[in-house]
Amino acid sequence: MQNKRVVFLERLSALRTRMLRQSASMHGVQTIHAEIMEYLSRCNKYSNTAQALSEYLGITKGSISQSLKTMEKNGVIVREKRPEDKRYIKIFLTDKGAKLLRDLLHDIPMMPRLDEMTEDGLQHTLRQWQYENDLRSFGLCRTCRFNENGKGNKFRCGLTGEALTVSDTQKICREHSFAEPVSADQRLRIKSSAI
Repeated sequence: MQNKRVVFLERLSALRTRMLRQSASMHGVQTIHAEIMEYLSRCNKYSNTAQALSEYLGITKGSISQSLKTMEKNGVIVREKRPEDKRYIKIFLTDKGAKLLRDLLHDIPMMPRLDEMTEDGLQHTLRQWQYENDLRSFGLCRTCRFNENGKGNKFRCGLTGEALTVSDTQKICREHSFAEPVSADQRLRIKSSAI
């Protein structure tokens, strides 16, 4: 028998995707391009690469590459080579891309706010699933074990040694690692709540 929670989560995800697809269609944008723009608007400076897009969206690098070419041609993204390594290309939304994304998202109704208990449960479930299947977490910087919070909202990435702004800590990071591994007790609690 299918877990009711899984059905609810799948339905929420399908509805959100459907609304994004409809909004993208109204604006003459392919759904994958809307998903790429949305990710780029939420990711940090370590995560705006074609490889990260491929991993996050679960799409082949070839498909991502074709989409990026079209998007760059349409002026919604720009790709920049890093001076220290010309093979390493960062992807950024242009002002035109950011405006288009705002227009797309404006047409999507806001999802009802989750209560704290539901949010914690979803986070634990997601974390467990990623942990058990050795998947990148792509979590928010502020929840990462490498995020070092100093006095006066001074943040630093313990992995790269770079200073972070408060805004940086609210973005998705490809290098994210949960602050502590999922304990056996947490695994048991998550499993029993899924029954």
